[in-house]
Amino acid sequence: MKRLVLSVLVVCSAAPAAIVAAERFDPCSLLTRREIEEIQKDRVVSTKASEPERDRFAVSQCFYTLATFSKSISLEVTRRHAGEAESPRAYWKQMFARALEKGKEHEEGKREPDVNAGRPEKEREGTARPRPISGVGDEAFWDGSSLGGGLHVLKGDAYLRLSVGGPDPVPVKIEKLKKLVRHALRRLP
Repeated sequence: MKRLVLSVLVVCSAAPAAIVAAERFDPCSLLTRREIEEIQKDRVVSTKASEPERDRFAVSQCFYTLATFSKSISLEVTRRHAGEAESPRAYWKQMFARALEKGKEHEEGKREPDVNAGRPEKEREGTARPRPISGVGDEAFWDGSSLGGGLHVLKGDAYLRLSVGGPDPVPVKIEKLKKLVRHALRRLP
């Protein structure tokens, strides 16, 4: 009887560890050095994974440091915690509801005046709204300016934020990020 009780205790105490192990993964495995080097035209010198504490979801990050530091890449993956009911996809819809609404208004010909019209891009950063990007994931948005920003991509019940540095203009950054995201999405668990 003691052996049975001991066996049950061992199995029960191992179950939470198995759940945590299943929830964790290496976000740096979503992109290879070769893929990054091909797109950024620079050498990856290191990668660093982290898992910041977030209340709602399981978040994993990877920072890919390139030889030219300003060309470095940051990747953040947001997924559902094991056993949790709250959905990253539902939260995504809340985060980008305004941008989605603006997209519908644009399609219907209802546009509000562009408060950024005529302003240099450097001055637009604080007022830029996420803009829809086609061709990757279930939905995607660029959020930022040439000074900083990233591509947010929804796929299933997870989303990624990928940002890339360097002197490239926004359209070039977006195209680079779309290429990188396609690679990452193929490996996303």
